[in-house]
Amino acid sequence: MLPLRGVTQQEPFTHPQLPQPPLRATLHRLVRRAYSRVRQDDLGALRVALSNTGVDSYVRSAAVPDYTNTAVNDALEKLIAVFVDKTPYVAQAGNRQNQPPGNAGQAVLKTMVDEATTAFTQIAAGNADAHITAVFNLADGARLPEIKRTFTEAAKGLRRLHDNRLILLDHRGDLDIQGAGAVSSPRSLTVPVTFADARADARVRILLHESFHIASKDIVDHIYFGAAGFSTVGWPAMKTNADHYAEVARRHAGLTLPAPAPLAVLAPAAGPALTPAQELKVSQALTEAQERLTKGWARSLWVWQNMGLVQRYQNSYLWLGEAPTTELLVRQLMLESQQISMTLHHGTGGRATTPPDVPPVLPLVTAYDLAVMEEVLADLHRLVSWGQAQQTVHVLAAGTPLPAGNAAYLAATDVTNAATSVGNLADQFVTQATQSLASPWLPNAPALKTLVDGMRVRYDQLSS
Repeated sequence: MLPLRGVTQQEPFTHPQLPQPPLRATLHRLVRRAYSRVRQDDLGALRVALSNTGVDSYVRSAAVPDYTNTAVNDALEKLIAVFVDKTPYVAQAGNRQNQPPGNAGQAVLKTMVDEATTAFTQIAAGNADAHITAVFNLADGARLPEIKRTFTEAAKGLRRLHDNRLILLDHRGDLDIQGAGAVSSPRSLTVPVTFADARADARVRILLHESFHIASKDIVDHIYFGAAGFSTVGWPAMKTNADHYAEVARRHAGLTLPAPAPLAVLAPAAGPALTPAQELKVSQALTEAQERLTKGWARSLWVWQNMGLVQRYQNSYLWLGEAPTTELLVRQLMLESQQISMTLHHGTGGRATTPPDVPPVLPLVTAYDLAVMEEVLADLHRLVSWGQAQQTVHVLAAGTPLPAGNAAYLAATDVTNAATSVGNLADQFVTQATQSLASPWLPNAPALKTLVDGMRVRYDQLSS
């Protein structure tokens, strides 16, 4: 996404504390990528506005202009202003605000909220125990009360957000930035701008899923219905996975999704067939890879959201909430900044700049940093989509050509070797996912994989 403001509060993009050549090159890439996102029906008006403003050459140029030149800097500011005016959806969200629907939309929204909360209440009352048992793969009824309590909390949470008008339409473009159909937390739910136009099955399904993120911040997206391993992941993952609860609700409400095809593990054409244990090993590896990819996206999304919180805190004259100045948050921001070349780790901030007995100093979060983070988030969500799309794994004999279309594959020698772990095979799938992107924001697939792997680190274990 394209930043709306300069990198510093002073002269934009030229602060001597920042690494100027790579920063200017990155900024130019942001401009060029923003232009590539412009919808066809908006291109004409945008080109005319760029030409009238005298800055169209900067969009067409593959060479990086000299942004230390005052005239070029001024042109860049004009360029960004034209994009924001003509095609705001390619810009960083900035000051545009998400809003609840109007009166007509609220009526439509209430119909869908009523439908979802009714389903949750009925499930909590014991009207869908068979669905719970099947979806959660329960051996007995010992865990039924705990699961049903979560449905009660989901009904309360969704109703609370609706009544407080905290179900918001995405006027900022947050969902495009995050690669998500909706974004929710116990504080709010953001849905597409057309969500409240009319009741639709797909929109009710969104509520059935997002309500569990509203119910608890501990319920996340480990794996989605239809992905290999959905029915076989362990209880700790099921207990905190939104789509397991949502699948129960979809079945109870008669809004089921098409049954997923089972994972096909294709053995080499020549040679013995794979054993059931070997096929299970492949399935478990793909499930673990999907979890890694999802975690990389979800944790980076959390960092981006907290960057916005820090920026609002730094720009606020009257901050009523708790100051976001924890050691953990600073470490997270610094790690991600180093991995994707933001500017946070170049300025004042973090434990490295303060003695141990002084609270950590938050780095300055700029629109540039948010824009770079948004580019990476889009790529990370594309990796999640790759994982969800894999319904076949090709097990290849030595010398066999790779399958077309970035399909998942493994070497037969790895699958049949008992010493090759599930984790090793999962790591190969993650590598294949990062190689599937045609034009990632990071310089290459290994850099993207390093980021995904880095998101598996517990931040509280990072050195200070």
